[in-house]
Amino acid sequence: MRTRTIVSAVALMMTAVVGSAAPHVSAADSEGVLASFEGTTINLQDGWGAARACTSDGTVTTCYRSEAALDRATAVAARSIEMTPLAACASSLRLYRSTSYGGSVLQLTARGTFINLSSFGFSNDTSSYRVGACSASFYDGSSGGAPTYPGSTSANASATSMVSGWDNRVSSVYIA
Repeated sequence: MRTRTIVSAVALMMTAVVGSAAPHVSAADSEGVLASFEGTTINLQDGWGAARACTSDGTVTTCYRSEAALDRATAVAARSIEMTPLAACASSLRLYRSTSYGGSVLQLTARGTFINLSSFGFSNDTSSYRVGACSASFYDGSSGGAPTYPGSTSANASATSMVSGWDNRVSSVYIA
């Protein structure tokens, strides 16, 4: 009896560490993502309002008036957290609405799931990007639909503009 309990506990821990074999799509995809912004809650799918920078780990989404404010908040959070969850990347994927890392920015860290950008009000809105420590894949369709973005999206890759024909075309991403 004790052996079965230990084996079950180890199996549960391995599932938590390794995750499921097949990537999944976030449940928030059909309803939009609710984000905290200056003491209020906004549905990003309905618009960002005065927010210009939003960050999401797949569970909590917070928006700020500027990328500089997001960077300050991220730096404070990084100092207060000793461990990065296995489901999040140590550094983020950042998608920008304008070329040369301009305009509004969406920062994502959730790994192992297709992220539909429509839920964040960011579908077909990417003009430049910076990939963090975990490689990413960009897709034209929702939930990883084909075709796949042909530019470099390996760890630490960046582009001040999208490959020809891909400006404002990315609908979903996957962070490995």
